[in-house]
Amino acid sequence: MKARHLAVALLGLGFLLSAATPKEVKTVAGMPAQQALALGERMYRQGLLPSGEPMASVVSGDIPVPGTSFSCGSCHLRAGLGSWEGGVVTLATNGARLAQPRYWKFPNLTPAEREELKLQNPPARPAYTDEALAHVLRTGMDPAGRTLHPIMPCYDLNDRDMAILIHYLRNLSARLSPGVDGETLRFATVITEGVSRQDQEAMLVPLNNYVARHNQFSKGFGNRMYLAVGGNEMTGSYRKLALSVWRLSGAPETWERQLEAHLKKEPVFALLGGLSNGAWAPIHRFCEKEKLPCLFPITDLPVVSDTDWYTLYFSKGYYQEGQAAARFVNGMEDLPSTPQVLQILQEGPEARELAAGFRETWQELGRPAAALQERVLTSAELADAEGLRRRLAQEKVGIVLLWVDARSFPALASFGEDRRMFLSSRLLGPQTTAVPEAVRAFTWITYPYRDPLEEPAYSKYADTLLAGMKERYPERRISTRVYSLIQVLRQGLMDMDRHFYRDNLLDRIGMQRDQALPDYLRLSFGPGQRYASKGCFIMQLSPGANPRLLRRSEWVIH
Repeated sequence: MKARHLAVALLGLGFLLSAATPKEVKTVAGMPAQQALALGERMYRQGLLPSGEPMASVVSGDIPVPGTSFSCGSCHLRAGLGSWEGGVVTLATNGARLAQPRYWKFPNLTPAEREELKLQNPPARPAYTDEALAHVLRTGMDPAGRTLHPIMPCYDLNDRDMAILIHYLRNLSARLSPGVDGETLRFATVITEGVSRQDQEAMLVPLNNYVARHNQFSKGFGNRMYLAVGGNEMTGSYRKLALSVWRLSGAPETWERQLEAHLKKEPVFALLGGLSNGAWAPIHRFCEKEKLPCLFPITDLPVVSDTDWYTLYFSKGYYQEGQAAARFVNGMEDLPSTPQVLQILQEGPEARELAAGFRETWQELGRPAAALQERVLTSAELADAEGLRRRLAQEKVGIVLLWVDARSFPALASFGEDRRMFLSSRLLGPQTTAVPEAVRAFTWITYPYRDPLEEPAYSKYADTLLAGMKERYPERRISTRVYSLIQVLRQGLMDMDRHFYRDNLLDRIGMQRDQALPDYLRLSFGPGQRYASKGCFIMQLSPGANPRLLRRSEWVIH
């Protein structure tokens, strides 16, 4: 019986692929098909006609709305599988779903599965022809004669532009993405040269334990519950998981070529996590080029971008701490109208990102660039405590952002209470609580994680995925972040259902509810958002030999 239902599922998948695959065409609307596809993508995502003008549409019968403010992708999302918000359900408009009838009950079953299970209910609408698609886009009436929700725009498109948009819709999520077949969903994780054995173990143990547990789930598929129609529909979306480890060596400029070789040899659906001691940028660029999702690499040096799509980060890393400091300083009530600010940073990408986050946010807040100064310290200058003390004493500014590690501590005695100093807990690491007591009253610390007093109540759940791990290094926050990755992935796989398109995975994650997880007070999501943790505490240290961190801000600083 179990084998029979697996055969039915595979037959249904084959029907879906054959029915959804658009016919190969060479020209569309008098132009090469690939050119039409690119123009159709712009219409769908940006609401711009091939001419570059905004698409014209109306909603609720007579309210004009330009396509640039209400694009197809804003509701149907990037993969075209639809969304739900404010009680409004937006249906799928991708090639695979348009090519099939839509049913009220068990809509995910393919026609072959419906026939096998003897489901007789008629479809809510037949499959769309090109003519029916053009009609519904212009009038809002589907092939069954029903009028769509009034929020659905009706577009004023000429025949040429309509043909281009329909060509794109026919190809949108029409074929399942690489890395998936009828039984298995394949992932990989990336580890670059130089990552310690302990760090590798902290990431791989929970990932492999999760994959093993997930793959045990299918053992119950032979029972009566899964032989019912609803159970058959659920098991039709189930895939076992496979996880590979892609190891990169040598200079970062060679990583793209190595990644290309890995992907060619072993196509995967997405990358999970990943570890590198340096910047993640080379791997980020590869994922953008290949349109390969990368979920939550363990890095504090992400790429900060408003336009890139395929890598989802926990936060903006060091850059985000700089942002938080700028907003906190800007909100201080007793600042002079034009405060003089100095950023002192050590060499290296971490301090540069902290400084960039502060500088750019400070300017966005309307503060004059002339009031912000920056100094870069060499390693030798940072190690010279006496020289650094004299240098700090000479600086005549009210606010100092000291983006350096604990080597600066001996020189902090030169500061007096007439100044305000900021440090980065991520840069200080375990030395955060070693800040000299003499300066704690006028020193603030950026802290991008959950309050340490609350963290144990959440971190204990991550221990369930650490079976077999010989040593644990909680201060590195690797295994706890992998635990958070797994929680987001699990929900994403369920929400994705059997629609295994890479963009759809990212779309579904973007629609998840906020999650409270070990390292971050809150992970929040939204369509197109690439940084899930959007907060950072500003802390101070209490007096005494065993100080604790005291909150001086809310999680999100405005």
